[in-house]
Amino acid sequence: MGEEKTIEDFFRSEGDSYDRSRNKRSKRSKVQRDYNSHGDLSSSKRDSKLIAFIKEKFFFDSNVDLSNPTSVLYRRNYCIKHIIMIANIIFLLFSFVGISSRNFILTIVFFLLQTTLAQTINYMIKRKKDEYNHQMVIMYLQSLFVFVLSIVLYAKVYLSFTLLDDGELSTHEFSITQATYLLIFFSFVIISLYQSTKLLKSMFGWLFAIMIVINITLLHPDLFSHASTIKDLWNFLIGDGKKVSIDILLRTFVFLVFWASLYISASISDYTFKQRTNEVERRIGVESNFTEVVESVFESVRAYNINQDIYTMRLSASKVAAVAKELGIAMNYNSSTIMELTYMATIHSEKINELSLDGIHEVDPSNFDLVMKKTQLATVIIKRLQITKKAEDIVYRYFEGMLDNGFIAKTTINPGDYQSNILLISEIYHILRCDQSFKKALTHQRSVELIDKEFRKFFDSNLVMRFVKFNYEINIAYDKA
Repeated sequence: MGEEKTIEDFFRSEGDSYDRSRNKRSKRSKVQRDYNSHGDLSSSKRDSKLIAFIKEKFFFDSNVDLSNPTSVLYRRNYCIKHIIMIANIIFLLFSFVGISSRNFILTIVFFLLQTTLAQTINYMIKRKKDEYNHQMVIMYLQSLFVFVLSIVLYAKVYLSFTLLDDGELSTHEFSITQATYLLIFFSFVIISLYQSTKLLKSMFGWLFAIMIVINITLLHPDLFSHASTIKDLWNFLIGDGKKVSIDILLRTFVFLVFWASLYISASISDYTFKQRTNEVERRIGVESNFTEVVESVFESVRAYNINQDIYTMRLSASKVAAVAKELGIAMNYNSSTIMELTYMATIHSEKINELSLDGIHEVDPSNFDLVMKKTQLATVIIKRLQITKKAEDIVYRYFEGMLDNGFIAKTTINPGDYQSNILLISEIYHILRCDQSFKKALTHQRSVELIDKEFRKFFDSNLVMRFVKFNYEINIAYDKA
């Protein structure tokens, strides 16, 4: 057999390698964060304050409890509020376009309206952070706010170049109005940041109707001269006004494709977010019970320790370890496998006091590795104690005449589990050599005879044969332990 680590070495090496890799990752990430293109660490640290500010104001993954829908919605409202503030600045800059003595008052009104609504929504967001319905109202208000402002801005800019200035649109004026028209689509993007299919679906009808009205009234006001009757308007649209019809249809098609793209994106994100939220809730539920379950396991293991005399338990474990070691040598196992056998033979007496969660009230990333290591140790100790209990049951049933075939079939260990089989036969030998409530201590020779003739059915014949062949060495090792 190849070289194998003991369980203790395995746990220690795995923990050390994990700590080393984690330390390397944390050091490497820290260097990457602090080091800029000129190698100036101090300037990067100064920049980190700006980055932290931007993340706090605009990034969704900051200060949010994913398992709490209200917290998630509040964080969305908070972040989108700051995005809308930037949009408002853009809107305000466009509102100065085409300004004149006749429409300067419109810019002032637009600014006052913009500021008042923004402050009102900001106050409402902070007012009831923990009420989901209140935050839902904020979501709809912010969405309507940014969309209505983009419509008002477009109407204001368009009218400032036409009706109020009493002139036809020049090339650069047409370009400005088209740029303002695109701000309406920009407002759609802001609304889609909520990634709410319900919001997009409920607003679709209103948005679609408003876009149709804009496309007809503002972009093509000359249609009204042909709208004395519906028939005249229809004849115009399919006749001389084909270009107008194509323009309206294309703009409507672009709007529908744009909205559909946002809706599909929101659907994907919404589904992903719900699945992630469910996973977070499931993990929280598991983690809330994990500590209690682990502590119950530890208490069960420690209960065995309480009912045992410490000296007697350690003496018994050392004698079983001595037998297991000699039997491992007899089976021609390598040194690491023999060390693992002796370690497993004494693990319940040497490591049982390490099973404690004192000071750990809940499992979190800072103590997860420690709890997992303790849980793995508890699992190994439980397996070791089960072998002792199984050996006691076998010997007791033999002396009581209750070794039936059903018990034998249920108790026999898979021959491939060499470690458990060696420990079980070593435990049986030790129990036979000791005084019990149902029997007196047997001699070495009598114990070997019983294992060879009465207990052979529990083990692979080769293991029993080796035990009998090297029983002299086993007896010496047992007496010296």
